Amino acid sequence: MKQWGIALGAGGILGFAHIGVLEALESRGLRPGFVAGTSAGAIVGGLWASGVKLSQVKCEMESLVLHEPVRILPDGFRGSHYHVPTTAIHGLLGTGWMESVLSRLTGNKNISEVDIPLAMVSCDLHTGDTVVLTNRRPGFVAQEGLQTHPVGSRRYVTNVPLAAAMVASSALPGVFVPKRLHGNNLVDGGVKEMVPAYEVRRLGAEEVLAVDLGWYIGRPRDVQGIYSVLSRSFNLATRPATLEHLKRYSSLTLTPPVWEPGLPTPFKIRSLVETGRRCAEKHLKQWLGIIG
Repeated sequence: MKQWGIALGAGGILGFAHIGVLEALESRGLRPGFVAGTSAGAIVGGLWASGVKLSQVKCEMESLVLHEPVRILPDGFRGSHYHVPTTAIHGLLGTGWMESVLSRLTGNKNISEVDIPLAMVSCDLHTGDTVVLTNRRPGFVAQEGLQTHPVGSRRYVTNVPLAAAMVASSALPGVFVPKRLHGNNLVDGGVKEMVPAYEVRRLGAEEVLAVDLGWYIGRPRDVQGIYSVLSRSFNLATRPATLEHLKRYSSLTLTPPVWEPGLPTPFKIRSLVETGRRCAEKHLKQWLGIIG
């Protein structure tokens, strides 16, 4: 069997579909040897790679999006017509709450303590560089103790808390406050790379299974409220580059037929997991043929 890895794409709440994909793979005894993720994909992939069971990831993520209280609501968001999710409102004020939850789940691990080669993509607002938080930097000699390893317009950062790396990769501009990390102001990696298939190959994979949550983007939809405007604009702007990236680096791309669910409910979350599972199951025979 060829060495293969998985690239888990950005998508906010739609990231629950990643759990279903991984469940389908595990049910057939298939475990990726390399993992890369952006935003929601970084959170699911980072938790899974660090050893958190998928059932626990699902349970904890449900709790995170359904039960996190709105502690402070800015005046500009008090009107119900804005339809801003609870997590987005809180995120406008910082990501400490999310980082605390992720730290607890991962046992306060450093990214260097994760055994599976792992990469999470973010973007430096100051320089515009792609910043990759990883436990496997590019293979060249660097000064001992140096934590940032530049390669072109990409910078590879190691020796950071795993939870901080996941938060940095998922700090959606305009919704979450940028994550300050090693002198970088980092935001959602989807600004540069929605589905990080390249990073899976860079880690050493011969074949890449990519999970793209952008099925709905090219379809007409109503846009109401500030969060929807931000999300829709962001997705439309990045879509062409995402498709070109996948064409170049992905061996097989799964595109679960997911949709923007608005405020999350237990039914919607279960539906997203099931949609991801069914999509993966549908393509398992094809994937087995690719990896031998």
